[in-house]
Amino acid sequence: MSSLVGEVRDGHELDIGRLEAFLAKSMPGLTLPLSLKQFSVGQSNPTYLVSDSGGQNFVLRKKPGGQLLSKTAHAVEREFRVLQALGQYTQVPVPRVYALCEDSSVVGTPFYLMEFLEGRVLPDVRLPEISASERCKYWTALVDVLALLHKVDYRRVGLEGFGRDGGYYKRQVQSLARISDAQAAAIGPNGKLPRIELLRQWFADHECPDETTVVHGDFKMDNVVWHPTEIRIIGILDWELSTLGNPRSDLANMLQPLLISFDADNSGIAVFSGLKNAPLGEGAPSEEMLLGRYCHAMGREYPPLPGWEYAKVFGLFRNAVIQQGIAARVAKGQASSSFAHLVGKMFPSTMDMAMNIVDGLDVDVLRRSKL
Repeated sequence: MSSLVGEVRDGHELDIGRLEAFLAKSMPGLTLPLSLKQFSVGQSNPTYLVSDSGGQNFVLRKKPGGQLLSKTAHAVEREFRVLQALGQYTQVPVPRVYALCEDSSVVGTPFYLMEFLEGRVLPDVRLPEISASERCKYWTALVDVLALLHKVDYRRVGLEGFGRDGGYYKRQVQSLARISDAQAAAIGPNGKLPRIELLRQWFADHECPDETTVVHGDFKMDNVVWHPTEIRIIGILDWELSTLGNPRSDLANMLQPLLISFDADNSGIAVFSGLKNAPLGEGAPSEEMLLGRYCHAMGREYPPLPGWEYAKVFGLFRNAVIQQGIAARVAKGQASSSFAHLVGKMFPSTMDMAMNIVDGLDVDVLRRSKL
């Protein structure tokens, strides 16, 4: 992961003296002084590599500075809580967490410190560094770990109240629509999501079967750390959006790259690419195969998976709002990723993909009504 770490970027400097004072009390095993570098990834919460003088490495996650557009986003306190619960009571692979600081006077915003996992992050869903014969194994391992998370009894591990039981999609659509309106205003004249009013009406007219599990919120190939040599996930990262919700939301987010066509002119960065019609896409599994494996791991029948099309539309809509939020932070000078300006340009095309599914479903319903 060393290629993902660089110098601390302008506007992201921390008061290392205050950080050292806090951690010296919270983690007696540290050897001062500390050094800091910043990860290039992490679109929302600035993320740092913290190294002590004894050679120990840790990861610091903090809220961005400045006035935030959303009161619910960037919730590092929630990240800490879910990581602590899963690490203590389950076999879900997560990094160990060490300290939570809610005092903004230390580094400017709340933050927490967690274990640094020495392994591989695979940012390109086409997996060019993996042989075609093994790519499917990585996807099935991803599915298996997601099912392991969704089978966790959230009451037993102390996460009751981490979110509401039921009604996830309805609340999310309403919340994301409000957030999107604020973000559009921050961006300016071209900040609105295309056809947002039509999509909101489509959500109002359709439902998805209601289930409740712990959901990661952004489960995907580049948010896990792989063992250095084995096809095995050793840690799930980036729990900012985790809550109690409908498990289909995680599944749709993970499988979204199978829907997206590869566009070599999009941004030039492979992390934004999909697998559909992609060069190096050979070896990728089908959506149907991965859905079947997930349902088998969850102990449910397949086919079909009721509500799957709804989940795909919602997943694209939510990612469009996330990308729009990155564009808003770029406009406000709060972006934490080194390539945030590229991600922020993607929300219109992501929204178009959501509406293409809606349009196709509506055409299919009309066709069947005439049979």
